[in-house]
Amino acid sequence: MTDPLVSILVPTYNGERFLRAALRSALDQSYRSIEVIVGDDASTDRTAAILADVAATDPRVRVVRHETNLGGFGNPARLLELAQGEYVKYLLHDDVLATDCVRELVRGMQATPGASMAFSRRVVIGEDGRPIPGGEFPALLDRPGAIDGRELGDGVLENCNNVIGELTTVLFRREDVDPAELWQVDGRRLAVLGDLALWLRLLARGPAFYTPRALSRFRVHGGQSSKDPRSLARGLRDWPLLIDWATRAGFLADPQQQRRANLKALLMAAVRTGELGGGPEAQAVLEATFLATARLTELNRPDAGDDLRPLTVRAHAGPLYDRFAQELDVWSQPLPVALAALTATTPDAAEATALVAAFREVREAGAADRFLLAVAPELLDAAVPLVEAALAEGDDVDVELVPTDSPSTLLRDAWLAVALRGQTWHGGRAEAVWAVDSSCADAGVRSSVAP
Repeated sequence: MTDPLVSILVPTYNGERFLRAALRSALDQSYRSIEVIVGDDASTDRTAAILADVAATDPRVRVVRHETNLGGFGNPARLLELAQGEYVKYLLHDDVLATDCVRELVRGMQATPGASMAFSRRVVIGEDGRPIPGGEFPALLDRPGAIDGRELGDGVLENCNNVIGELTTVLFRREDVDPAELWQVDGRRLAVLGDLALWLRLLARGPAFYTPRALSRFRVHGGQSSKDPRSLARGLRDWPLLIDWATRAGFLADPQQQRRANLKALLMAAVRTGELGGGPEAQAVLEATFLATARLTELNRPDAGDDLRPLTVRAHAGPLYDRFAQELDVWSQPLPVALAALTATTPDAAEATALVAAFREVREAGAADRFLLAVAPELLDAAVPLVEAALAEGDDVDVELVPTDSPSTLLRDAWLAVALRGQTWHGGRAEAVWAVDSSCADAGVRSSVAP
């Protein structure tokens, strides 16, 4: 039986330093049913001459010259469109494949029922092609075999660590990948983790075949775009986006897994923010911290998985964004009592209406279930009809009026203070403060959001 064709796709741009070694490793494969398609992305060095020389000596090599530079995302996608093989193996122009790489991965796919991809351990090499001490990644299994796709994806996401590898490491079926979806989630291209988005799409289909043999070598050198500070910063922003998309795709089914993943993303972004100290690159990292924090805040809601819109949409508008109008402490756990105070020197209907409306929001959010309203003793009689009128304007909520000249002395541990934004009558004694915007004194205006 004829072996299925494998398309080895080599995207390159100004790759003269390492391109010959990469192509040699492709053409020397012990698996002979291959085509090698090289995408020259309008190189300005000797890449074109090298490719012409190699193609003249081996008919399996097809060179596609892009007259206009397609970029690091467009070039690999175009090569995938041109691939004729049943299987696809990317080979970045500075990486190297072991002689048996394609054969072992194809055989592994064939021997693993339902396998969606195959990959191996990889070794990091330097510019001279020699392994870098400590650059050999730990084996995921002791011997070749299958890894559950969901479990592998969950592990990658929870640890924010691509243990699978870069493009050069993986082999997959051409029919399983739509070039239009490469490198992106939710219609948004990822800056760095596009390869991992592809692996997760495949792992959602089924198990992966893995071998602990080091079948590919990933070269690190000073000219790589992956070392660019801007790319590194935007790569950190990729993690919350990828985690959120993958969760909606069926990974991280346990909310605790989602918390661990977002906490890891938040930690990495926070550390990087401290290292950068400011500047344009820091903005993308700050966005990563915000997105991870927003998702962690959302996970405290009972309906945390109901909104299926992308995280960037949820975090920057609507109920989730509105949650940041309050101290995040108020969403963490229900507090036994919420205490507000009428602070105007004369009874004020607008203030009473705003505070009663805020009590309704607090109850709706599950932040407290008992509500006290402090009022100066001499104003108590005048305050009663104002509070009754405020209660009549909406859903019923039990409010206890407490006469006192010093509202802060009523506060106990783990109580919630409800106060107009900027007021400090609570003296910092409350567990948390639910802020009421002064504009909310107008009837019908909410101070915050639903849970």
